[in-house]
Amino acid sequence: MKKLLALLCLVAALPAYAVDCGNMGETLGSGCERIAKTFADGKRDLYLSGYAWHDPGTYTEQKRSELNNKAWGLGYGKQLTDADGNEDFVYGLAFSDSHKDMQINIGYGRLWYWDIAGPVKLGGGYTIGLTHRHDILSGVPFPVAFPLVTVKVDRFSLLGTFLPKLGGGLNHGNVGYLFGRIELE
Repeated sequence: MKKLLALLCLVAALPAYAVDCGNMGETLGSGCERIAKTFADGKRDLYLSGYAWHDPGTYTEQKRSELNNKAWGLGYGKQLTDADGNEDFVYGLAFSDSHKDMQINIGYGRLWYWDIAGPVKLGGGYTIGLTHRHDILSGVPFPVAFPLVTVKVDRFSLLGTFLPKLGGGLNHGNVGYLFGRIELE
C-alpha cells in the first residue's frame, strides 16, 4: 500500500516540475513536449485495474491454476484530447500481477478513435513506459511498449493490451490485460 501511495503522489506531483525538451533533438523533443503538455493541460483520470488472461496455449493447466487473474489495482493519470478527438495520456498504475505481487507502471499513451454509434467510440494505439515486477530483473524498472485497444462510452473507457510471448519457453507470455479509465473532469 505504501508503494501505491508513493506512486500516486509522484504522478500527481510531476506537473510541478519544469521540463526542458529543447535539447533533445527534433523527434525526442517533440515527444517530450507532447508529454509535458499532457501533464500541464490534461484532464484528470482514475484508472481501475481488473483482469489478466493467461493463454492456455502457452501455459499448462496447472500453472494457470496458480496464476492470479484478478489484476486489481488503482491508478491516476491525465489525458488531453486533440482537435480530432484523439488522446494523449500519461498515467501511473499499480496492480496485483500474475504472482499476486504489486506491479507498478508509469507511462505515456496515444489513442486514435473512431465513432461507432452515439457516445460509443472504438480506439487503438499504444503505450510506452516503465514497469516494475519482482519476477523480472529482480525488481529493477525496465522499459515496455504495448499495443492498446479501447471501447469508450462518454467518460468511461475499457482498455486492453496483449503481452506477447518473447521466448522463455512454456509458462511464459501471451497475457491479455484489461483495465478501465474514468475521466474525472
